[in-house]
Amino acid sequence: MSEKDFKLRNRNRIAEPKAIEYLNRRMIPFVRAGLDALDCDAPIWKIPALIRAIPDYIIFNQHDQPLFFEAKGFKGMVKLKIRDLKNYRLWNTHLEITFFLYSIDNDAYCEVMFSEIVRIIKERKPEIKAYPENPENKYYEIPTHWLPDFTNF
Repeated sequence: MSEKDFKLRNRNRIAEPKAIEYLNRRMIPFVRAGLDALDCDAPIWKIPALIRAIPDYIIFNQHDQPLFFEAKGFKGMVKLKIRDLKNYRLWNTHLEITFFLYSIDNDAYCEVMFSEIVRIIKERKPEIKAYPENPENKYYEIPTHWLPDFTNF
């Protein structure tokens, strides 16, 4: 049942295509950085968690400075895994991480820096929940009104 729940939760992965559309539309150069474990039958879980948590892309801002870029899709509230955030903290020391948060329900997005996510978690103290297929896999549930304004696609 747990594998089935995981696959069901991840079957409609629209955030990355929307992120690529966004980057292309804004003519932001990017390269793939992270693993896409959901499209691979290899034993990805054997790769250390830090490596598995490399953000999705490296983008280059208007000054050609590289940043990590992580696409996250959600319905209702944003769910950020505690384990991933710990790893992102380490990656953020190398390149700052920008999150592209895509609301599937509203076809809208916002960009938010990792440092802002950390500030929101520390100050607002969002609820911590767990995925049904793995009670040890805990995440913060962040309401969208705590985040920067969303823009319609």
